[in-house]
Amino acid sequence: MLTLGQDRRSLRFAVVAVVVWSAFSLAYILGPLGDVSHTWFANIGTLLGVWSVVVLALLLWRSCAPDEIARRIWLALFLGFLLWAVGDTLWAFYDLLPGGEIPYPSPADLAWVAGYPPLAAALWLRYRSMEVRPGRGQWRALSLIVLVGLVVFGYVLWPTLTYTGYDRLIEQALDVLYPIGGFVLFAGSVLVAAAVRGGRLSSPWQIIALGIAILSLADLVFAYATWNDLYIIEGTPNVITILADAPYMGAYAAIAVGEYVLGRLEDTF
Repeated sequence: MLTLGQDRRSLRFAVVAVVVWSAFSLAYILGPLGDVSHTWFANIGTLLGVWSVVVLALLLWRSCAPDEIARRIWLALFLGFLLWAVGDTLWAFYDLLPGGEIPYPSPADLAWVAGYPPLAAALWLRYRSMEVRPGRGQWRALSLIVLVGLVVFGYVLWPTLTYTGYDRLIEQALDVLYPIGGFVLFAGSVLVAAAVRGGRLSSPWQIIALGIAILSLADLVFAYATWNDLYIIEGTPNVITILADAPYMGAYAAIAVGEYVLGRLEDTF
């Protein structure tokens, strides 16, 4: 049975993931092929990452025994990431259409919103499976969650709840669901990362949890930026757009690395 330190294939996979993410992020920021290329690099980098995560989650789910709790965890992760992959693919379709505008809401929004419950359920199942006892790490995690929760409520959630200019209720519902869903995933991933300590599988699960935490934070930045009309869809991205998009791509890369390392340690790959 492999250990993490002995597995060179996992190290090579991680190096490739970091290099690919760095290359797409730099190309996205610099736009070497013109103004249109910013969008192309962002979408292609995102799709490469999310579909890699989906395939690896599927393989891990299929490798688990029917009576294992891990099988339910990976089924929920697979379904959640699959829905997000569909959402990212639909967003890319609208975003890359020449002269096209991204409707709101769109089918991509429905897929993203539908992906929150299975991802949250997976994190909850993983946390419960560890039978965590209260400790210093858990209290630090809760403190971080409360701090981020206050920021999300004050800067993202409260403005949408109190805004009276909505033409359609579904738009307000989505503007409320996105920050709530992002915060729930952030809280769950932080708790899992704090609880997974020691043991052969702790490192890959910490990487996966960290990736989901970054993914949720990027999602929250996106929600804040779009609400305040700061997010740039076409042309050279500004700082807040980069802070939403580059970590979003990197989060998928991190999750894929965690999945691959876990699969190697479990002799799945």
